[in-house]
Amino acid sequence: MKLKSYFISGVIVIVPAAVSVWILWKIFIFLEGLIGQWIQKAIPQFYVRGLGFISLIAIILVLGFFAQNIFGRKILRYIEKGFLSVPIFNRLYHFVHSILQQVFRKEKETFSGVALITLSEGITTIGFITSRDPLFEGQGNEYWTVFVPTVPNPTTGLLLNIHRDRINVLPVTIEQGMKVLLSFGIFKVSDAANPNKSDSSEKN
Repeated sequence: MKLKSYFISGVIVIVPAAVSVWILWKIFIFLEGLIGQWIQKAIPQFYVRGLGFISLIAIILVLGFFAQNIFGRKILRYIEKGFLSVPIFNRLYHFVHSILQQVFRKEKETFSGVALITLSEGITTIGFITSRDPLFEGQGNEYWTVFVPTVPNPTTGLLLNIHRDRINVLPVTIEQGMKVLLSFGIFKVSDAANPNKSDSSEKN
């Protein structure tokens, strides 16, 4: 029994670590390839793995510096106008730009709360409140906008325009709500709302 317990404990430690390292490595490979392939073709004798990633970070920092001063802002505005003048591409650019502005906006979080959504009688799910205003005009304040992620990929899901009566705001943080979702419900909402309870149960 102890051997089985040791094995389970080892799996619990190594699997999340291995998956996290694998995801970070894939992200690194992707970002490295964006610039690295051009550097490798232009100056192959100086190219080493990681140079593309470092170059990409440097370019982002330089663009960020220009975007925060008057002179650079004017130049980037002209470049942005050029992007927006290209058919089809302009819609994609505006779409991605709007999403990034929403995600990285400092004065407002992407989600304003975690909620238990009643889809039908006896069926509920967890969602994240994106707006306490309706998607469509003329609905008053009775409808809220809620994002219901899918598992195991929380970047996809359903955007619901749902009546307030079907929404029960939960006393948990966004991080705790995501933990409930990504654990496939193993981490309970009650544990998130009462962390002292989960701590005491682990000790016992």
